[in-house]
Amino acid sequence: MLKILFAFNILVTIVALIFWNSGIKYFKNDECNIKGIKYIIAGTSVTGICIIISAILFSSIFFAR
Repeated sequence: MLKILFAFNILVTIVALIFWNSGIKYFKNDECNIKGIKYIIAGTSVTGICIIISAILFSSIFFAR
């Protein structure tokens, strides 16, 4: 279960970094670019969802023993 949790966190972190990288590229090209802001917010929300799901999975590991 810990391997699955670790792999899940790595995968979601990579996706969030891709969103943030795209958002920063769009934001550097044009200061008022809405698309860049949407990508940055999407990366942040993906990270938040990852933290919540990881906490649920991690707590279930300890209660299962």
